[in-house]
Amino acid sequence: MRITVVRGDITEQQVDAIVNAANSSLLGGGGVDGAIHRRGGPAILEECRRLRVGHLGGGLPVGQAVATTAGNLPARWVIHTVGPVFGEGHDNIGPLASCFREALRVADELGARTVAFPAISTGVYRYPLEEAAYVSLWTLARTPTSVDEARVVLFDQKAYDAFDRARQALDPSDAEVEAELRKLPEKMWRETFEAADGLTAEDRDWTWGGGQKTESGATQAPYPVYSNRVRQLYVSLPGATIDWMKWMSGNPLLSDPARLADLPAADAARLATVYTRGERFSDGVFGRALQDGSLDAIVARLRTWYDTER
Repeated sequence: MRITVVRGDITEQQVDAIVNAANSSLLGGGGVDGAIHRRGGPAILEECRRLRVGHLGGGLPVGQAVATTAGNLPARWVIHTVGPVFGEGHDNIGPLASCFREALRVADELGARTVAFPAISTGVYRYPLEEAAYVSLWTLARTPTSVDEARVVLFDQKAYDAFDRARQALDPSDAEVEAELRKLPEKMWRETFEAADGLTAEDRDWTWGGGQKTESGATQAPYPVYSNRVRQLYVSLPGATIDWMKWMSGNPLLSDPARLADLPAADAARLATVYTRGERFSDGVFGRALQDGSLDAIVARLRTWYDTER
């Protein structure tokens, strides 16, 4: 499936299906929801009311999707889905990802081949734009579907820029990254796993060096002091040829690396690149990733790929 990001008005997209960021009542609202109902006309609301009288008497649950006519819109169907209201300490990623998976499922049932999506939950539902962009596009990229094009339509420049960064971060593809991994020498893999398996509590409790005066009178900048095993892991850890800076804003894996267990090995390689390249600034990013479990999650996912998937 081709994933595109455009700036424009979703109600003007000539596609098979338009996805509506609806509320659970299915009776219209503000933002994208209101715009779709206004442009599509009363036929959409009439079908939504019939759904409420029928099996959706309690409303459409968060993360689910259902289709209606598109009325006067330049599309055949509207696929309504309810995004999560963002809340600290909640699983926001799961429900948002479900919106995109379920919308594609409904699109497949309808036979839709081109589908336009809005930036679900990023308006009054307060989902942070950068993270929403990553979650949305990665979910689209990893959901099996017969849809030929998923077009994400953003109304303003700020939203477009965030989603465009996330789309660029999808390149190279998972298959291309895994092809890179297959080319790496066995020695590198062996050294990576040996270094990771040999890590001790002392290795993880790294310290800072520097701070002293040099002969010229300048103060030496602080730098992280790692053990030999940590340095070996840093040198041998497999990565990917990516624009790693595009991963540094909004990527949910940075705060929850445990999700790697259910994702392609390519993501582990991408995240490894973020930490190894980021260490060039000598700010301890590699060491902090070692302490918070991020590197453990990366190595575990790469080991599974190496042992059973490659």
